[in-house]
Amino acid sequence: MTTDLKDQHWLETYKSLITLSIEGFKFSALANGGSAVALLAYLGNVAGKGVATPDMRCPMATFLFGLACCGFAMLFAYLAQLKLLNESAVGNRPRLSHAWVLWVAIVLFGCSLAAFGVGAWQAVVRFR
Repeated sequence: MTTDLKDQHWLETYKSLITLSIEGFKFSALANGGSAVALLAYLGNVAGKGVATPDMRCPMATFLFGLACCGFAMLFAYLAQLKLLNESAVGNRPRLSHAWVLWVAIVLFGCSLAAFGVGAWQAVVRFR
């Protein structure tokens, strides 16, 4: 592969990673936020009928935690990109690179996905 072709391949791969990250954040926010809204709609419907409602505080808290983790993951992903841009502009490696900010974003995103799974499982268990 020529250098230009390698550079082009690298750039396209980087762009696709950004696109995949954006879609992942959208999924996480929609899954957790949508689940919280659906849970509220269900509880409002059941409460309006005068039927005893199951205790859904824990699943709701888990979905909200997942939504907060998604938001903070987006913040740290932005900070990682900003730090990477500044590192590229300066041209030298700073004492503290962008890697730690990136890993914080990845862990928060993983927590967001895990919170959706845990919250969904908790909701299912409470529907006896």
